[in-house]
Amino acid sequence: MPEIDRGPREFVLPTEEALRADLLSLGRSVDAIARYVSATETNRFVHPDGRDEPLGDIVLPLAQAAVLSHLCKRCASRISIEVGFGMGSSASVIMGTRRHLGEPFEHIVFDPHGLQGSAPGTLRGAVVESYLKQEFAGHYHRVWKPSVLGMAELVDKVGRGISDFIHIDGDHHFEYVMADFLLADMLCRIGGFITLDDAVYPAVETALNYVSSNRRDYSIARFPAANLAVLRKLSADPRPWSAFHPFDVAQRSDWTPDTTRDKT
Repeated sequence: MPEIDRGPREFVLPTEEALRADLLSLGRSVDAIARYVSATETNRFVHPDGRDEPLGDIVLPLAQAAVLSHLCKRCASRISIEVGFGMGSSASVIMGTRRHLGEPFEHIVFDPHGLQGSAPGTLRGAVVESYLKQEFAGHYHRVWKPSVLGMAELVDKVGRGISDFIHIDGDHHFEYVMADFLLADMLCRIGGFITLDDAVYPAVETALNYVSSNRRDYSIARFPAANLAVLRKLSADPRPWSAFHPFDVAQRSDWTPDTTRDKT
């Protein structure tokens, strides 16, 4: 079972085995998820028109995709949000799950850069994105702006508390992780979920330590095998303006994982 860090109320999620089984079952009827699963097995995403593209080292682990899919089943808001496109695997799983539920949805992805391709001026993930635009026309929206600008504009335009599910896998510098969390918190409804990728790495881990020590309105679960943290918003922020509690800062540099958590 996932380790529960702290929070006024714990939330319980299925075992990793059950989550995987649910995702694979969904893949038998949902094309986007079937293509994601196949891509993880072959390291190539295949478009229905025959084009294909290698994932390379940008592979969304099945266990992590299964957690995202499970949480999306609890997303009652029309809007879901993602920071970072990568190779489009998480977007495929999120939108595939949301379509399966049969409710109206809109998935917004903030990523102004993408992954640079081998040829000048090309982006990796172009074949995947072409598929997503075709498969989820009218539901998939990519905003080519930094998340700290795009999400702030979304708050200003649409308002707070509009989404039950926000996945963060963008700029991994500590200050950007914190900025993404701050804006995601504004956009997240009470009872909703914010997920952070690469949770075993120092910058993200330190941001999570801040939330754990200072934001009692959140409960946190970490999934070592999937390198993922799940934050559930339990209430409005109850703190007075002057509140601050010390928190642990990871004493590792750069891209050094916490091997006591990373089981992959």
